[in-house]
Amino acid sequence: MKDKLEEINSINGVKTSFVFFNDGEVVFDKLPSGFDPDNCMEIAKDVVQVSAMFDRLATPLSEFDFKYDTGRVIVFPNSNFNLIVLCLPTVSISMLRLTVNVALADLENDKKFQKRIQKIETSRRSFLVKSNMDAETWALAEIVN
Repeated sequence: MKDKLEEINSINGVKTSFVFFNDGEVVFDKLPSGFDPDNCMEIAKDVVQVSAMFDRLATPLSEFDFKYDTGRVIVFPNSNFNLIVLCLPTVSISMLRLTVNVALADLENDKKFQKRIQKIETSRRSFLVKSNMDAETWALAEIVN
């Protein structure tokens, strides 16, 4: 899996990518200097909460993109995990999608990876609890319910 993350990280404009499993495990290839693993964990939890809200709305997502002045968080959600890419605003989205699609197809054929995700609950609902959210996010989750 780390070799797939290396491929994604080699794209011009990608700062880092990582996999966040629904059971809370994070898999990095490596974090660039200046990136805090705790901040990446917070991003991952927020991503799973957004995915869970869309699950509750019966609106599956294949990709979502948070755009900021200095960067982007692009997410490729799957039932058992999320592939999260932190990048510059100037990243080539077409190159990123192409590389991610190849990487995800390779992971589908990776027996070790498939064995790992079979152990994980496909529901992200455990992330939609009040103790995991700030007040604004909880209010939004209650509207979705």
